[in-house]
Amino acid sequence: MKLPLLLTLLLASLSARAELIEAQGSAAILGGDEVYAREQATRDALRQALLASGAAVSSVQRLENGSLRSEQIQIRSGGDIRQYRLKREEVRNGRMYITLVADIQAERQICQTQHFAKDLTLVRLRMRYPDQASYGAMDDMPENLSRRLFETLANAPQGVAVRQWLDENLRIDPLHLQQGDRSALEEIKALSLRTDSQYLVLGSIDDLSIEPQGNQLTSWYEDPVRNFRMQLYLFDGINGSLVNRKVYEGRATWTFGKREQVGSSSGQFWQSSYGQEVSYQLQQAAQDLVAQLTCAPVTARVVGQNERGPYINLGRRNGVKLGDQFRIQHNADFIDPYGKSRMMRNPADGLFEVVQVFDDGAIISSQNKYSPFNIQNGDLAVLE
Repeated sequence: MKLPLLLTLLLASLSARAELIEAQGSAAILGGDEVYAREQATRDALRQALLASGAAVSSVQRLENGSLRSEQIQIRSGGDIRQYRLKREEVRNGRMYITLVADIQAERQICQTQHFAKDLTLVRLRMRYPDQASYGAMDDMPENLSRRLFETLANAPQGVAVRQWLDENLRIDPLHLQQGDRSALEEIKALSLRTDSQYLVLGSIDDLSIEPQGNQLTSWYEDPVRNFRMQLYLFDGINGSLVNRKVYEGRATWTFGKREQVGSSSGQFWQSSYGQEVSYQLQQAAQDLVAQLTCAPVTARVVGQNERGPYINLGRRNGVKLGDQFRIQHNADFIDPYGKSRMMRNPADGLFEVVQVFDDGAIISSQNKYSPFNIQNGDLAVLE
């Protein structure tokens, strides 16, 4: 009797993973090419369906990197999407919108830290080529894009606890960080300490160029196409390491006059074809950041001492609850013979359990009588 019962339970668990999800995707229509826009909008809708199902990041990446053959309803995404059915198609303001119902049977994102919100600070984006912003008066785009990305992340249902966004001109250039500039990495760690956030997002707007359409005779009355390219860098500020880098780029018709001072703060801009494309890229970026952080490590800092034990900087807003366990790592950073700052941690014996929780902090207590006097501010507490 045990074998049939086991088989029944196994089949039930497999079938429970399959579900029908309705989702909508969109894409800009360029040069009247609705076929290509339809394909891209369909791919976007399938991506939204995967994300809504709680699929692992690898499932979404397989869809993004794979091929899509909508005519035969075949999606090469590792079997995550079994099939889909088109429900509605519409064109609005130079953009194709596809609504579909997808049969999803994807690998779930299951990990120890998925129920904890990771502290995140967003730094204002840099404008890589300021001259490109003069067309349409887009000089205010770094500030407005950063604010919109911050607001989108702040409304995310889970995964992140957005601390703040820094509307400042920082000397940190993400490009130099990616190239391994150690002084810049030290600045990242200092910024993490200053903002009380484990994770930091920096980035740059790299392309706002204009492409005239038509020929010499027709270009004066045909709306040009404007490019958009943005790079985002996700850092773990505890150790200054780069977690992920991704480029977001798109193109859309620029429907404003050559001398029109549009700016990026007006509703007119965001309702335009180009504004909707930029908004779409921001939405994609926010979804990617949340997905990337869902299973990211959770590390707290010891920021104070209490008679019951060390006080850490993660609390109720991060999902910390009574009974959660952390392992202390003593700060043992040092300067090497070449003048470079090196990170080192010495683990303490045993585990520490959360005995009191506050909105933005918690008190942890040793489970093996480890002396709290051995723990200093600046030591780390890693979630077990």
